[in-house]
Amino acid sequence: MGCRPDIKSGKDRTVTAYIIRRFMILIPTFFGITIIVFLLIQLAPGNIIDFYLSANPDVEVDQAQLQALEHRLGLDKPVYIQYLIWLKNLLSFNFGYSFSTNRSIAQDIAPRLLASLTLFLFSHMIGWPIAILIGIFSAIKPNSFWDHISRAVGLAGISMPAYWVGLMLILIFAVWLRWFPTSGMVSTSVEFHNVFQYFGNRVWYLVLPSMTIALRSVATTMRVTRAEMLEVLGKDYITAARAKGLSEQIVYWKHALRNALLPVVTLIGLGMGGILSGAVLTETVFAWPGVGRYFVHSIHVRDYPAVMAVVVIASLMVLLANAITDVVYSFIDPRVRY
Repeated sequence: MGCRPDIKSGKDRTVTAYIIRRFMILIPTFFGITIIVFLLIQLAPGNIIDFYLSANPDVEVDQAQLQALEHRLGLDKPVYIQYLIWLKNLLSFNFGYSFSTNRSIAQDIAPRLLASLTLFLFSHMIGWPIAILIGIFSAIKPNSFWDHISRAVGLAGISMPAYWVGLMLILIFAVWLRWFPTSGMVSTSVEFHNVFQYFGNRVWYLVLPSMTIALRSVATTMRVTRAEMLEVLGKDYITAARAKGLSEQIVYWKHALRNALLPVVTLIGLGMGGILSGAVLTETVFAWPGVGRYFVHSIHVRDYPAVMAVVVIASLMVLLANAITDVVYSFIDPRVRY
């Protein structure tokens, strides 16, 4: 008798190979991004030494010291050598030193990246599931009272700009009602060693900026989920599933939702890629010490090493978000792997 082939192990190998291929594609794309970022900074008007000296007005240098400074920054070498040195440092997580703070860029970015990730997770990880559920129930009961309410809220959330929403939330809940703070990330009077007090204070400061970010995200996700569910519910295979006598819950949650999720996953993947760039206005309005605010400040003072570091990190997050989205596709719809 012959041995029955292990279908499950073969399927697992196919999934693993697909995931490896998706992440291997990131490598040449990442190196291409580093080349583009480096060349754009090289083509930017002005001289890096002049910007360095303008950011440090107390530094007085003569010609010999100027040449030594160029040598220390590697600006006396050919462009391709400068790129290779920068790439080598980048791969070892050495982003260089900031012109404006004279500190390691990694030390400047690390706490700001944590602050941006905290704001992103708090606003989206709660908002996305709620938006998907509202979109599903609106599609199940179209033109009902709650469907009209959700559509109106979704339209308002998409139409209102983030900075205006943030200012209105500050005016109502911080100035008039005095329920929440106007800006910042944590109170200076809170004790760090008191875990519960510190955590509660952080959440208290997170509420208004998270509401500002989540409003637009929830509105967009809710509208896309509703539109896709309505389209899928009108397909022939949904009619066939109902004709077989399947319950409405099975039709909605097993047959319709799985096919309607692909565009929603795409939208969520794009949102994940915008962790650093999507909250610039919100971080500015609420004085939130995140990477987006740090990036805008670096552009204003022409701190090129900091700008390059933030762009590369943001690009890497977009690449990872796209790869994760493709992997999720393969589990929702196995045909994607083939």
